[in-house]
Amino acid sequence: MSDVGNLSKSELLTLLHTVERLSTETNSQKLVQTILDTACRLTNSPDGSILLPDPETNSLYFSAAKGEKAGELLAKFGLRSNQRVPLTGSVAGDTFTSQTIKNDKQAKRFKEVDRQTGNKSQSILSVPLCTRGKAIGVLQLLNKTDSHGKLLDYDAHDCLVVQQLARQAAIAIDNAQLKEMLLAHMGLYSSESSDLAARINQPAVREKLTLLFADMRGFTQVCRSLEATQAQQVVNELLTMYADQVLTFGGIVNKFMGDAVFAIFRNKDAPQNAVRCAFGMVDRFQSLRYQWQRNHNEDLSFLDLGIGIVTDDVAFGSVGSASVRDFTAVGTPVNLAHAFEANARDGRRILIDQATWTAVEELIADSDGPALFELKKPGEAAGVKFKQYHLKALKPEIPIRVFVSHNHRDRDLANQITRQLALCGIQTWYSNEDILPGENYIDAIRAGLMKSDWVLVIISKHSALSDWVRAEVKTALGDPRLRGRILPLVVDDSSSALIHPDLTTLQVMDGRTNQNLGEGIRDFLLTREKEFRSQAAAS
Repeated sequence: MSDVGNLSKSELLTLLHTVERLSTETNSQKLVQTILDTACRLTNSPDGSILLPDPETNSLYFSAAKGEKAGELLAKFGLRSNQRVPLTGSVAGDTFTSQTIKNDKQAKRFKEVDRQTGNKSQSILSVPLCTRGKAIGVLQLLNKTDSHGKLLDYDAHDCLVVQQLARQAAIAIDNAQLKEMLLAHMGLYSSESSDLAARINQPAVREKLTLLFADMRGFTQVCRSLEATQAQQVVNELLTMYADQVLTFGGIVNKFMGDAVFAIFRNKDAPQNAVRCAFGMVDRFQSLRYQWQRNHNEDLSFLDLGIGIVTDDVAFGSVGSASVRDFTAVGTPVNLAHAFEANARDGRRILIDQATWTAVEELIADSDGPALFELKKPGEAAGVKFKQYHLKALKPEIPIRVFVSHNHRDRDLANQITRQLALCGIQTWYSNEDILPGENYIDAIRAGLMKSDWVLVIISKHSALSDWVRAEVKTALGDPRLRGRILPLVVDDSSSALIHPDLTTLQVMDGRTNQNLGEGIRDFLLTREKEFRSQAAAS
């Protein structure tokens, strides 16, 4: 099957042309799309996808997709979504772990693929992308047709063609990922950094940015109280939370400094995104601190978070020598943001400058200021004074992520709800999709809750008897950040008390008559957010 001489002249020319394009393409997204388009064209496949591994969850996500359901598939299982494809029980997962081609012709075996894509599969060719002795992804093709649209099975020749393409594709993807990793270490850990990669070897240029510093208060005391491995675990969880929030709001993680982060936000919505990110960090820090308190004998209630945000022109780009470079922002605004962060103490968690305030004032529900803050170097008698605002609360906004707790027998309803929520701009963390066999399910639930703003519990005759749903609800009720942000959705006559008695004290939503549950849930959550903000302001 490895005999290239069995390929036609046309196929060889297509492969050579593709290899040439792959060798010069540095944008990983364009790269995988080129590979997929070529594979579909060579095999007359209307549907296909490339899946890459997610090391954090030991699962796969869709990096590229082609076909009628491609958009929906990427939205549900793509890099930016919270759902993943498990390595067990899926054709792609089996291909990845075994590093062998799967050429199946029995439609009954495609239940997982059909559920993911929303299509009826006739045939599938699943090829591992391997380089340096390891699998780095999967190329999956579906429903081969002839020139008249008749469905065909994939044959040995199709396997040969795709295998030859896969070898070169794996090398190209591996190189692109290595470059992205190097960019991240240089200060460009971002979901949207392709336009900046070309500036790596160029001098820094003047650009208006929003700069954010966040730092945990009390880390020195933590290091004295906990063992080194325990302190490291605390830092790892903190930095993971930082990165998730920065990427969620479109920022760049530029530097980790011990228990602190320096993040950069660009473009016209940079101040708004930075401020939303700051409030997201403060909210989720409550969950982290609660969990640390539960896991350690030492009292860690003294831990807190301080954040400084400044918007202004800085020098942005590569700095350093020709051989050693660092991609970052340089200038007085950077120093000011860092000074604001250091000044954010004693309950004053988010401090911003005048330019940021002017951009975000309409988003803020409660604040103090302006106050004068003097920035000066050590030893200076007088410095430069800047206006500083203390942000206390955001106005209610639609939650970004919702944790969906349900029994697997309600999966069709959960799928319907997640699709409708996606149309309302709400992402979902879908427990039965994300938690893998053998994984510590409580840790997985906590990880999902950490990324979520609300918890939606589907109350049904199935979930009422589910230990899994009980564990999710119990974990959410124990988190002070989420205790009031749990929405029971009743879909039959079952009682929420069977899951947890505390659910009966919460306001519920009736899902038995509402045809568009997505819009109903969105409006419900927004109303509840307004009530929470009003109560907080009154107290």
